[in-house]
Amino acid sequence: MFSAATRTGILGATRTSVSRSLATPTVRAFVATPMRQTEEPQSVVAERARKNRPVSPHLGIYQPQMSWVLSGLHRNTGVMIGGAAYLYAAMFGLAPMFGLDMSSAAMAGSLATLPAVVSIGAKALISGCLSFHVFGTMRHLLWDSGRMVSNKGVFTTGYAAIAASALATGYLTFF
Repeated sequence: MFSAATRTGILGATRTSVSRSLATPTVRAFVATPMRQTEEPQSVVAERARKNRPVSPHLGIYQPQMSWVLSGLHRNTGVMIGGAAYLYAAMFGLAPMFGLDMSSAAMAGSLATLPAVVSIGAKALISGCLSFHVFGTMRHLLWDSGRMVSNKGVFTTGYAAIAASALATGYLTFF
């Protein structure tokens, strides 16, 4: 395919042994790659590539760090809050079709009939998600303004968000 003296490169450029000797050290030599046989189906090529490709490791190989753990928790609490809001809005909109009463008085009455453990657990979950997401949002807004973006600032804001959300969760759950 290639002769020893001449190699054809991109766009048909020819390099001879003389031009290779004059080339700077940063220029790379052309490398021929094996071509796929035309009668070989793409699925066979893909299967061969899959066998030779290493399995990519996921989060399990990394030591948990405050930045990505709190970032993931902030995202997950946002998804939970948004999902609960959509679910409640759908229930509120569809309630008249099914003859359900979704007024504030009816909801307060039905929640009052729950056992204390379930009621406290639900209040803790809801207030924990809301408070952590609010304080995590404040943390991200600080970063967006260019403040507290150093490693020390990331840890300071992380611990502050955890502490503030723990206090707010306790207050909203029990008072």
